[in-house]
Amino acid sequence: MQAVWILSVIFTFIIIVSTIDHRYTLRKKKIEAALRMREMEMGFPPGTYSDVRIKHGKGKKDASWDPSFVAWQQGSKREELKKGINDLQQRLANLETIMNNRREKTEGVHDKEWKE
Repeated sequence: MQAVWILSVIFTFIIIVSTIDHRYTLRKKKIEAALRMREMEMGFPPGTYSDVRIKHGKGKKDASWDPSFVAWQQGSKREELKKGINDLQQRLANLETIMNNRREKTEGVHDKEWKE
């Protein structure tokens, strides 16, 4: 009878510890997923700030990279650069129109003064 009580205590202890561990890992995964979603909403590739890094062994720096990941990373950099260039061009166009409008307004004011 004592053996049954001892085994039941051990099994309940194992179940409690595994439940606590599962909750902790689930919470950690939810936090990481929320960070990745926030990064993607801000326009960054996932894992930029959520501290997800590929760890390399000594002497295996470039050999362990997956070629598809490298291609995706280069493609995303190109897309970001194109997006940034397009944004800058739009800003320059907006500045040019604003400056042209201000010039027209100031010329119109000077013309009225000369006419009077």
